[in-house]
Amino acid sequence: MSDTLEQRLIALYEHPKIQGCNWQPRLFWYPAADGGAYGGLRVDGRELEVFLATILGEESTERADLDTEQDGRGTFIAANARRHELPLFTRR
Repeated sequence: MSDTLEQRLIALYEHPKIQGCNWQPRLFWYPAADGGAYGGLRVDGRELEVFLATILGEESTERADLDTEQDGRGTFIAANARRHELPLFTRR
């Protein structure tokens, strides 16, 4: 995963609308070795980016690639987000 995607994920996650969902960071990330909230990802970062971006009404940077590579997976995750459903993410 690129540093750019990792930074985008943290920025999306820290948005007040996402914080209002009360999802703890450990749902998506392992704790960092130094005790911080953002260690390695538990879930596929591209799937998480699609999910969080859709909730915020932003354009996803990863959806088209996921759709192409995984037969519509990005569209499926975006539909889950629009229905306020937490999808079963691919584990890393």
